[in-house]
Amino acid sequence: MRLAGGDRARTTIAAPKGRKTRPTGAKVREAMFAILAQRVEGARVLDLFAGSGALGLEAMSRGAASVVFVESDAGAVMTLRRNAVKVIPDGDAWRIMPMHAMRALRTLRGSFDIVLVDPPYERGALDELRLMMQRTLLKDEGIAVIEHASATKPALPDSLEVVKQAKYGDTALTFVVARRGQPAAAQREARAAAKRERKGDSRGARA
Repeated sequence: MRLAGGDRARTTIAAPKGRKTRPTGAKVREAMFAILAQRVEGARVLDLFAGSGALGLEAMSRGAASVVFVESDAGAVMTLRRNAVKVIPDGDAWRIMPMHAMRALRTLRGSFDIVLVDPPYERGALDELRLMMQRTLLKDEGIAVIEHASATKPALPDSLEVVKQAKYGDTALTFVVARRGQPAAAQREARAAAKRERKGDSRGARA
């Protein structure tokens, strides 16, 4: 694979071996960042389900200030680390969290300008998006991009609203922002997420 644009355009990056990850194609990456446009410059970026790191590395190539990669697969993490070292000379500008997305979201501090979400198409990322909003990891003026199959629509929490959707063959991108003017909806979402977490802890204690 090659990066599609920015200072490191056409830099080759490796894809993890096997079928556990599904790297985002160059055309989709190029379209995604054409829509994000000036938002990328100087942004703090979170790349969930990072795989090879192609999305976060693309953001860094296009002027993002920093990126946090989250990836749970050990083989993918090794590939991601090699790619990051190759593309981003400044080791202080990136961080890899080798863990499941939910655990990472509970651990992260601060908020992000851009969140890139590329989960397995069959499972989506509703729980992760709920937790992201509950913990205010997306800035008020920030944007999240969800990659998914073009035949489906991503399940979203009430605290997010769609601002743009685009399809590229079998792949679609949905751009979402924090819903404004409806604090009650966001509060309901936070309470529901907290209740689910308490139930999960209770089940774990009984196991």
